[in-house]
Amino acid sequence: MRSKKYSVDFESGDEQVVVKKKRKSHFLRNLLIFLLICGGIFLFLRSDYFIIKDIEVEGNTYYTDSEIKRIAEAKTGNNIIFNAEIDRMEGNLEQNPFFKTIKIKRKLPNTLVIEVEERTQMAAIEFGDKYVVIDEEGVVLRMTDVDPKVTILTGLTISKMDIGEPLEAEEKENLSMTLRMLKTMQEGDLYFKMIDVSKVVIKAYIYDTLIVKGTPSEVFSAIEAGDVQLVVSDLFDKGISRGTIKMGGSGTVIFTPDIEDGD
Repeated sequence: MRSKKYSVDFESGDEQVVVKKKRKSHFLRNLLIFLLICGGIFLFLRSDYFIIKDIEVEGNTYYTDSEIKRIAEAKTGNNIIFNAEIDRMEGNLEQNPFFKTIKIKRKLPNTLVIEVEERTQMAAIEFGDKYVVIDEEGVVLRMTDVDPKVTILTGLTISKMDIGEPLEAEEKENLSMTLRMLKTMQEGDLYFKMIDVSKVVIKAYIYDTLIVKGTPSEVFSAIEAGDVQLVVSDLFDKGISRGTIKMGGSGTVIFTPDIEDGD
């Protein structure tokens, strides 16, 4: 005959009430400790240890550090955790077309870092008595009545010209390829004083009397390959500053001492 198994609950009556009170007491004690720790952390984060004392600027070349701080309206004295005003400063900088990307970071305990990527002035278009300065993507950066010391583009029929927006012209393809060419030209240590992009064949002036001629794609390819730079370097070595460097068939580059004004 099988024996029956019985379980005995010794924790009953008054004993159960005592256990529940202990558990509640432990919970309240732990909760109080947790709240005290959180309060201490909060007070520490609000302390002078996290007051912004310095603002650094990185990635800038056109604007100085102080100019960027002024544009951003950046200021010290605020709490870096709770009142850094990063969104406000980024919004101020975003209104300036020279800044392509903007990022403001906290460097604890008390420094803000403003990281910017600036657009580079690539070319300018004469518009009345002013110059419209654009970057390599054709974005209008500014208008000025002072020579910006960049390549001047002529022969464009402008249809839209708003600061911070891409310049629009009827010669869209020529403009796009010419800007690519200028980017490659800078990397190849070559400078054009002026480029006439009004026709299929462009005229790029190294001097008033030394011209590079060809379609934008032909000139772009020749500069990318370094061929134009070699010809120009050879002419400089020989003291020649007059003539036409013409793009020929199959990627050839031909120099003639004559100034070819026609297409």
